[in-house]
Amino acid sequence: MAPAPRPQRERWREERQLPASECREDPETCLRRGVLVRIRGLQSPEGSRLNGQLGRCARFDEKTGRWGVILGDGQTKALRADNIFSFDEYLKVAHEGRTPVDIGPFMNDFLTNPKYDAPAGAAGYKSRAGLSPQERLQQSYDKAQREGRRASPRLSRDEEKSGKFSPFLVKQVELQAGSIELGIIAPKSQDSRRPIPTILAISRGEQRHIAKLFRALRAEEHGWQLLVPMRTANSPDFFEPAGQTILEQLMKAVLEDRESDISPFGAMSNVFHLVGISHGAAALLSLACRVPEQVGSLTLIQGFLPQLCEVQALRNMENIHFYVGDQDELGHREYLRGIKESLKEAGGRAHTHVVKGASHYDIDKFMDLEDLWKRLELAR
Repeated sequence: MAPAPRPQRERWREERQLPASECREDPETCLRRGVLVRIRGLQSPEGSRLNGQLGRCARFDEKTGRWGVILGDGQTKALRADNIFSFDEYLKVAHEGRTPVDIGPFMNDFLTNPKYDAPAGAAGYKSRAGLSPQERLQQSYDKAQREGRRASPRLSRDEEKSGKFSPFLVKQVELQAGSIELGIIAPKSQDSRRPIPTILAISRGEQRHIAKLFRALRAEEHGWQLLVPMRTANSPDFFEPAGQTILEQLMKAVLEDRESDISPFGAMSNVFHLVGISHGAAALLSLACRVPEQVGSLTLIQGFLPQLCEVQALRNMENIHFYVGDQDELGHREYLRGIKESLKEAGGRAHTHVVKGASHYDIDKFMDLEDLWKRLELAR
C-alpha cells in the first residue's frame, strides 16, 4: 500500500529547506508568508505613521511572536498579528472567503474602509495627525471623478483625426467557449499569412474598446500586429476561468488560422507577446502561467497577482517587464513587488520600471513607448 502523500505545504518547505517559521500559516488571521497586508491599530507616534500602509508578510519569529512585514520602500517591520490585516482575512470577512471575479472594488474597500482599521471587537483607530492613507486615497478618487478622469478614456475626435493613433478593425470571432470581438491593428500589406511578431493586449475596465495606449504604440509601423480581445455584453470577464479558456482558445485559433479568417498575419515563432493594463495585466499574467510555452514576453502595466496564479510556471521566461507609476494610488507598486519576489523564489526574474509622474489614471501619458518597443524587439 502506497504511503499517504505529505501535505503540499510540508513538501514545499522541504524542497527549499526552509524552517517552519518561514512556512507558518495562521488560520485565524489568514496570515502566511507572502500575503498582502495592511497595517492598522499602531498607537505610538512613530508607529501610527505606518497605519494604512501596504506590506507583505515575510516570516514569523517564534521567539517574539511577531511577523516580519516588508513595506513598499523595502523596510521590514516586526508586527503583532493584531496590527496586520491580510487581504485573505478581508475576503473571509467581506466576501465569505470567496475570491471575487473582479477584485478591483474589493481591493479599494480593503485599502480605504475604516471599519477594518482595528481587530474585530476592538475600538476603531484613527490617525491623530493629518489625513490617513485611506483618506488620501479616497480624496484621489473624488478628485478624479470631479475632473472627469477615466482609467481608459476613448480618443477624442481631434485625436482620431491627428494620425497619431493606429486605425483598427473589429472582427467577431466565434470560439467553442463563446463569442468575442477582436480588435486588430496590423500592417496594410499582406503576404499569404506571413508570420510576424504578434501582441495580444488586454486593457483595463470593461475591455470593450481598444485602449489609447495600445493605439499609440503604432504596432503596424514596427511591422507587428496587435490583437485586442474585447468583451461583449454577455461574455465573461477575462479574470474568470471561462474567460481564461476563451483566451487560450483564441491563441490556438490564431496559430491554426490558415485562411486569414481571424487575424491577417500568423504569429511569428508561434508565440504571443502579452501586454496588459491593470485588470488586463492580471488576466494576461494568469494566461501566461497557464500556457508559458506560447508566450514570448510579458509586459504588465500596473498589474497585480490574481488568486491561484502559480508564477513558478514563468521561472524560465526571460522577458518579463513591469511598469508602474510612482504616484499610483492603488498599491500596484506593492503588488508588482510581490510578483517579482515570487518569481525570484521560483528561480526566475522580472524587471520593474517605475514611471515618474504617473498615477493610475494617466500612466499612458508618461510611458516611454520607444523604450517599450526596444524591449519588445529584443524579445521577438
